[in-house]
Amino acid sequence: MKGIGLVAALMFPVAAFGQDAGGGADPMTDTAQAPAEARSPLGTVARKPDGHAEGEDPLGVARAIKPLQAKGDVFERQDVVTAQAEVEAPEETAAGGEVISSGGGEDMAAETGADAAEAGTDQPVVVAQAEDPAPEVGQEEPSPDVEAAEETAAAEPAPDPLELAAEECLDIAGPANAGVPAAAVDADTQRRTLTRAAEACTEAATAEKADPEVLFHAATIARARGDAQATFDLLTRAAEAGLGAAETRLGDYFLFGVGPEGQDIARAVDHYRAAVELEDAAGMTTLALLYQVARGVPRDPERMVELMTRAAEQGYHFAQYRLAQTYLNGDGIPGRASEDLGIPDAAKAVTYYTRAADNGNLSAALELSNLYADPSSGLPDNPEEQVRLTRMVSRTGHAPAIARMGVFYETGRGVDYDPAVAAGLYVRALETGELSFADLRRGAAGEWDRDTALEFQKILQERGLYRGALDAIVGPGTAAAARGLADG
Repeated sequence: MKGIGLVAALMFPVAAFGQDAGGGADPMTDTAQAPAEARSPLGTVARKPDGHAEGEDPLGVARAIKPLQAKGDVFERQDVVTAQAEVEAPEETAAGGEVISSGGGEDMAAETGADAAEAGTDQPVVVAQAEDPAPEVGQEEPSPDVEAAEETAAAEPAPDPLELAAEECLDIAGPANAGVPAAAVDADTQRRTLTRAAEACTEAATAEKADPEVLFHAATIARARGDAQATFDLLTRAAEAGLGAAETRLGDYFLFGVGPEGQDIARAVDHYRAAVELEDAAGMTTLALLYQVARGVPRDPERMVELMTRAAEQGYHFAQYRLAQTYLNGDGIPGRASEDLGIPDAAKAVTYYTRAADNGNLSAALELSNLYADPSSGLPDNPEEQVRLTRMVSRTGHAPAIARMGVFYETGRGVDYDPAVAAGLYVRALETGELSFADLRRGAAGEWDRDTALEFQKILQERGLYRGALDAIVGPGTAAAARGLADG
């Protein structure tokens, strides 16, 4: 990918499920990856000599993606029905109060005058204004509210289809966000969401003054369809309308040279600075990383920490995760320590790791869990928190975390001792095919617990993989059966 080699130093160990940069991860293209485990006893991700994980894509903005499938009509447009009141001719009433039908009023009046003349009277014939006819039995008069509503409906213009499309686009796609999705977010779900919103967003974006968030979503959809120029044009319109997320995404395109105008680090920095002015957390995080590695800006650890902290305080999980690494290991700080910045600071590292984990960042959860398991980390022993964090990761199907939960149940650390549950978790971890038998109980002290070993043998026997004695001894026969399970 053009530009990736030039900025490899920008990125630290890859976070889980596409969390490989502060900004620019595209929810329609990111795919799940295992969490980074730089110090993890649960295993490591294979990395290239430059420090990146195999297949790593720091911003995720240039990955190949499948085009969206066009959907049917989004709207069923209906005509506005206008009620028209019936106009009834008035009826006439004689002076004596007798109702005279309006249909023959003139003839009846003439006849009445003639009768009066013959009687020799001077009494004039009075023809009164007709009153509205009384409603028939069982027929209700329309209420004033109904009549007012009908008049309003008749006066209001038909709704603008582009406004309806914009509402549907934002209802489905949600707010614009150029940040890295939390690892707990299913990338396939995000792609399906934007697929459902594609027709509405694309239609709404044709409006002269389209909502900038609509333009952002339409740009993401255009990119998925392989239209680079349309993507860039839509993002430019959104940025000109004051959308920080669009400034960040444009910065990503210029940083990595994946847009139609190629790589331009100076313009990338300009877009990130504009994003910072608009309080976009993803833009703040990427600019902070540029200050860390002196890419397009001078190296400035103080500015890096300032921007990262601002983004973290907004709740951006990736900024919280990277700030935790800085406070724990001095990442980005010359000599890995600064008295002025208060680095290192294990307590602050734990605070930001915890916030990031609670916001769905699985790398933060796993790394913090490993720190609690490491006596040399300086953290206080906290089995319950270690279990909580590990369980968060295990529920995503991460094999080493599932196995670690098995160790907890085998040893009773942070949970109630339960050999059957421990054995079942070991089997689940092996069935993923992502963990070897040799790494199954990594971190466990001593030999197998006897009852757990027995339950493990029983499961292998039920699967037809183990034909030895149920002796609770995990020897060569049990190990061979377990490897067969891992091999599928």
